[in-house]
Amino acid sequence: MTNEKGLLHNFGSELIAERIEHGVTFRLFKNRIFHVSIPKNKKIEKIVIERGYVFLDENGGGKFYNIYEFDTFSDVEPEVREWAASLSGNHYTFCDAIVIRNLAQKIITDFYLKFNKPQMPTKIFYSVEKALDWIKDMQKN
Repeated sequence: MTNEKGLLHNFGSELIAERIEHGVTFRLFKNRIFHVSIPKNKKIEKIVIERGYVFLDENGGGKFYNIYEFDTFSDVEPEVREWAASLSGNHYTFCDAIVIRNLAQKIITDFYLKFNKPQMPTKIFYSVEKALDWIKDMQKN
C-alpha cells in the first residue's frame, strides 16, 4: 500500500482532504486525483462507494482521475463491479486506474474489463507509480 512519506511526492500535488470510512482510506489531491486505498481482506460494498461520493461532494464535487489501490485479498462485490462499469457509476470519473497486488486480482480485473466493459478509460497496474504516470498522460489530453 502507499506509504505516507512518499504519498505527497508521488502524487505531485497537495493533499486537500483525507478520510477513513469502513476501513477504506479516501484521499483527494489538488490535481483532481482521487486515491482510494482498500486494505487487506476488505470487500467493497455499495455503502463504501456512497461514502466516497459524500467525501467528494463535501470537497467540491466534479470529476476526478481515480486510483483504486487494492491490497492483497481485497475485492469488490459483483453488483458494485456492474454498477461501476455503467455510465451512472461514472459521473465523477475521467478515468479509473486499478492497482492490484497478485494474479488472482488480475484475473478478476481482466474479467471486469472484458465482461462489464467500463464506459470510462480503465486500466490495471501493479504499482501506484505506473498508475500515476498513466493518469498524468490522461491529464495532458
